[in-house]
Amino acid sequence: MIFSIRGLGFELGSLLLEGWAAFAARVVCAALLLALGWLARQLLSRRVFPALLRRNWRLAGTPILLRSFAVPLQRLTLAAFIYAAAASLPWAIPGLTKFLFTAYKIAATLLFCQGLYNASEVADLLLASCSPEIRSNKTLRSLLDTTYKVLVIILGIATCAQIVGFPIGSIVAGAGLVGLTISLAAQESASNLFSGIVILLDKPFSVGDWITVGDVEGEVIDINFRSTKVRALDNSVYILTNSTVSSATINNGTLRNKRLYRFTLGVTYDTSRPQLEQLMTDLTAMLKASPYTYEDSVLVKLNGFGASSIDLLVSAYLRTADMTRFLQMQNDLNLDLMDVMQKNGVDFAFPSTTVYLEKNSEN
Repeated sequence: MIFSIRGLGFELGSLLLEGWAAFAARVVCAALLLALGWLARQLLSRRVFPALLRRNWRLAGTPILLRSFAVPLQRLTLAAFIYAAAASLPWAIPGLTKFLFTAYKIAATLLFCQGLYNASEVADLLLASCSPEIRSNKTLRSLLDTTYKVLVIILGIATCAQIVGFPIGSIVAGAGLVGLTISLAAQESASNLFSGIVILLDKPFSVGDWITVGDVEGEVIDINFRSTKVRALDNSVYILTNSTVSSATINNGTLRNKRLYRFTLGVTYDTSRPQLEQLMTDLTAMLKASPYTYEDSVLVKLNGFGASSIDLLVSAYLRTADMTRFLQMQNDLNLDLMDVMQKNGVDFAFPSTTVYLEKNSEN
């Protein structure tokens, strides 16, 4: 038989029942417990949780937790009454009561982990204090969400294994060995991943910034966990691994409030001193009068004597940090400089070689 009736008793106050009468009373109690469990679940579903969710909570995570645990707690409440009803019956199968208790503990663990799994939005709250760019980064959000869910699954499996008596120590040791093997095999990928996280959190640059990393210069168009993409002036796209970027010296031009306009101007050696002095005076006046430059930064000086030219240093800071705008300003200033050169009758120098031919006279 499934149930044990012999010697069964049921006592409720002054009422004492035995045998089948006691069994019937226990069945009625079990049915009442099931009914109470159903009523409790309905109360939680229709009254308690809706009322709690309508409240204004100070902590942003509270509504998320309420929504996430609403269904698991309703099921857990029903499971508790089902277990109580089943445990109240006189089972004749040896060890069944212990099995029911173990099953209830596993069900409670899984339902609790289901609530935690549903509450993965809580992980997004970790980014609340970060910049809008990081908060809107889909890759980072996806990584946090996946990591959180994997940890919840591991917690649930480990807890259930411990409940049924599996050796958790051996499982953890085996998992650690497998993890070590994988990490050694994917060392470079892991390095890029952690470097990507560092770049996103440390923010040495952002999408849209103009940076220089080694020999690569251009606009950052994408940052992910493996690489950073940079678009150069010629429209080519460089894909730099994050480990390379994080270990290099980064020049972020966007953080400037001005850009340096500087070059060496070579003029021909047939330029006289008065012409040279007038040229430097006119170039200085032109640059100082330009709306592009900071007046006090303008510098035009004789810098030296080259193999084919007299070298003038021309330098000024321009009122922009944007690379595209800087190139346009530089273009305009270079054209104005050509006008000044033509006005002063001074020619640009270019590499040249003078060859002297010696003519031998025959006697």
